Amino acid sequence: MQPDARLLEGETRPPSAPEERFSNFYRQHYWLVLAFAQRRINNHETARDLASETFRVAWTKFEQAEQLGLAFMYQTCKNLIGNEYRRQLRDAALEVKLQHCPDRGTSDEHSARLREAMLGMRDAEREILYLTYWEELSAQQLSEVLGCTVEAAWARISRARTSLKHILRSEVPNA
Repeated sequence: MQPDARLLEGETRPPSAPEERFSNFYRQHYWLVLAFAQRRINNHETARDLASETFRVAWTKFEQAEQLGLAFMYQTCKNLIGNEYRRQLRDAALEVKLQHCPDRGTSDEHSARLREAMLGMRDAEREILYLTYWEELSAQQLSEVLGCTVEAAWARISRARTSLKHILRSEVPNA
């Protein structure tokens, strides 16, 4: 009995390792997921990031993703697109809020610097400042949202404030 020539050539060999199965899954679905994201987000780079994040999630839940296939990928991508729209709305709301803050003795130049500094921060730090100052969450509430202790929430607030101060000071000429 001779072995099947197709198996020797690797044509019909079923993928065995999860990495190999995921690689095949990725090749099969990537362009469809990217097109799905691009139809909903008008920025190509953001759509690519969302497609990548969709596959990162799929890797962490690969058994489910492999079983449900494209439906899982589309639902995951749809959820990530919703997150992206919410992030964009928060950024726009911050922009509006910073432009229309009641005058507390600060100049328009200071408001513009603060706005630029906030937008230049890492997303995680900026989100902590949003939640603390714009959403007016207490440290206890913030700890629940972040899934950490109250002490860790205070530490994160402190680091975000320090980061904002550093950015603001680095923008001041001759400081």
